Amino acid sequence: MQEDLVINTGIFKKKFINMELYSLLSQLKHSDPDRYRAAVFADRNSRNNLNIIYGFHYELAKIPEIASDNLVGSIRYQWWREVVDSIYSNNSLNEHYILQYLSNIIIQHEIPRYWIDKLIDGRERDLNSTSFSDLNEAKSYCRNTSGTLMKIATKSIGINPNEGVLKAGEAWGLIGLARSYKYYHKTMLSNINFNEICNEASDIYYSALIDLKHSPDKIFPAVAYITLIPKFLEKLQNEKHKPRVDPIILSPLSKKICLLKAALFNIY
Repeated sequence: MQEDLVINTGIFKKKFINMELYSLLSQLKHSDPDRYRAAVFADRNSRNNLNIIYGFHYELAKIPEIASDNLVGSIRYQWWREVVDSIYSNNSLNEHYILQYLSNIIIQHEIPRYWIDKLIDGRERDLNSTSFSDLNEAKSYCRNTSGTLMKIATKSIGINPNEGVLKAGEAWGLIGLARSYKYYHKTMLSNINFNEICNEASDIYYSALIDLKHSPDKIFPAVAYITLIPKFLEKLQNEKHKPRVDPIILSPLSKKICLLKAALFNIY
């Protein structure tokens, strides 16, 4: 199963044995480019695992966008819960293209069931457009989504994540909320001050760096994209930035340079 993916993602695409997986990787380049670029620094098997985990996350994250209403979305999330139950129960799997790959990773690396469940539950919150009650609820959401995803990704490449991984993912999630403030300040972020989001993201990020110092070098591809957080904060906290109006954009080139520097000097 893994060889199909290697052929699809190689520099020389000799034969697209599984076009759905090739399509997924093409989609990740556009929908989740920062994680995708970071995964490039992994060895072949680890890179495959990371992309499958991110592909699974993509399938969860897109449900609110494609579901005709919340009920349909909830049914879809429940379908994924049942599929995950089949994986952990060693039952036969649905023919969805990503499942056998995901099953192999979960079993081989002993990814805890409750991590997967927490990620699904966290993403289902996106069906609800009502505001977070306060910053703490928003932080919990970021831990359950971006934080849990980073833990699963780290585990998928053979590393037991420490607290720094969860913090790093949470900080990345908060940066995502700050970047999307323009779109959600009247809905899910209406009760939260923009500057508080940025300040909290910064504090958690620097706390995460302390914990990540104790992680093996092999962890880099699973967490490397957090090196973009200071770049985003620089723009978000600029006094000229208007969070309810202005988009936040870092060019692909600047992101690539930032990741290369992090890889060369082993820093985040």
